[in-house]
Amino acid sequence: MAFSVLMTTSFPIPGEYDGTAMLPIKIVRELKKNGVNVVLAHLKAKPTAGLRIRQNDFEGVPVYTLPPARWIGGLKSIWKRHRFDLVHAQHYGGATRCLPACLLHDWPLVYEIHSLLGDEVERDRLGRGLKFRTTQWVEQAACNHAAQVIVLGEPVGRVCREEKGVPADRIHTIYPGIDLGEYEQDVPPFEIPGLAPHHKVIMYIGSIVHPNQGVPLLIDALPTIFARHPDARCVLVGGPSAAALEYQSRIAPFGDRLITIAGTTPQQVVALSRRADVLVHPRLACRENYSVQSKIAVYLAAGRPIVATNFADYQMLLGENQAGLLVDVSPEAIAKGVIDLLDHPAKAASLAANTKRVAEEHFAMSRNISRYMDVYKLAVSRGNR
Repeated sequence: MAFSVLMTTSFPIPGEYDGTAMLPIKIVRELKKNGVNVVLAHLKAKPTAGLRIRQNDFEGVPVYTLPPARWIGGLKSIWKRHRFDLVHAQHYGGATRCLPACLLHDWPLVYEIHSLLGDEVERDRLGRGLKFRTTQWVEQAACNHAAQVIVLGEPVGRVCREEKGVPADRIHTIYPGIDLGEYEQDVPPFEIPGLAPHHKVIMYIGSIVHPNQGVPLLIDALPTIFARHPDARCVLVGGPSAAALEYQSRIAPFGDRLITIAGTTPQQVVALSRRADVLVHPRLACRENYSVQSKIAVYLAAGRPIVATNFADYQMLLGENQAGLLVDVSPEAIAKGVIDLLDHPAKAASLAANTKRVAEEHFAMSRNISRYMDVYKLAVSRGNR
């Protein structure tokens, strides 16, 4: 069955090379490979004035940018031009902004939940305010209406069932996919400043300041690791680079052993990951981390030893598959895990040998696309709730 899909986002495509933006990009590319007509709509929150719809192109895919005043009428004009069969909304921003048009025209809505709403809107405001309550109400309406819901982790599915009232047969777990072919190609090596061939590299890839990522846990673990392995260096691949100075002072006198690289492209990330002796994912055990992050897909595809905190779906993905070393959520446990793998190369190699298999089974976009297509078929055949 052939489909035409409108994908809605609250962020520009292309945009930052973060997991939230990269996921729809990877999906769009794979849909195109499989003959699916896809159109992108960036539903912009600002400026609030103006009626102009801007049209651009992303790798041959039409991209429309709509101001708030055109979220409804503009989507209808896109439908008249492209006659899409369903709307695939990315994250709660894409879902809440396209919901009025989907309700009005009864377009089948597939809502892909990247992470749970409660930990993101007005994060810095005690008790949350009107913006949070309004967004929460509209997001619940999107859950109530959606023909199908895609989650990035089993615990998010449980929240959808138990708290949001979404029927279990309308919830599908699809982990954030990546193009594994990128990790099979020859890419130029990335020269890391201050790194010599004999150095052991402990690497983290992703935002270095986002609260749920737990990077301070890794930073606090470094003095213990450096004391045991003076030839070890820690490389943070991600931004903002200004945070590196604070982290370096935090672990003085070991600050010169911490290297930060910001502004990398996906190809450069592939090259950097190949230099890692241990990849560390120190995420916190919190509700926002119920979703599996695209970071772990990158780690698994790299085929390097992984140390990760033991939480949610990682017990299955890494623990049961023996594709990584799971540790408690603490600097002491992270330090112990990293030292264990640095001290025992055979154990590290054994874990690394299983990573590609897990990546192919759960994260390969070439395989995940059939899962998305199955969801699309259900959405079109069953319609909205």
